[in-house]
Amino acid sequence: MFSFVTRVTRPSAVVPRICRFSTSTILKEAETVTVAPVAEKPLPYFVHRSKTNNLPVYEGRKRGGNFLITKIRKVEGDVAALRQNIIDALEMDPARIHINQLTRHIIIKGHWGKKVEKFLAEQRF
Repeated sequence: MFSFVTRVTRPSAVVPRICRFSTSTILKEAETVTVAPVAEKPLPYFVHRSKTNNLPVYEGRKRGGNFLITKIRKVEGDVAALRQNIIDALEMDPARIHINQLTRHIIIKGHWGKKVEKFLAEQRF
C-alpha cells in the first residue's frame, strides 16, 4: 500500500564522497589571493551608529540660544581616548571638551558637528 515509504526509508548503497574542489582549483585560487594590508592597532573605543545609519553627533543650543554645544553619543570603550584623539585631530582647546561619565557622552562647546563627523568618518565608524 505505502510502497513509496519503504523506498525512501530503505538504506541505499554507500555513495562515495566527492571532493568539490580539485587540487588545480585550489592552486589557482591561492595564486589569485592578494595579501591584505597589515591591520592597524584597534582603537580602544567604538562609536555606534544610529538606527538610520547616521553618526550620533548632535548640535544644540542652551541658555536662550547663546550657548552652542556639540554632543557625541553612543560611545563604547575608552571615552577619554576618544576625547584626546578629537583634541589632537581638531586642534582644539582641551577646556572645550567635557565627558559626562554617567551618560558616556562627549560634550564640546561650540558647533563642531561637521568636523567631528568628518573625523569619525575618517576613523571608519
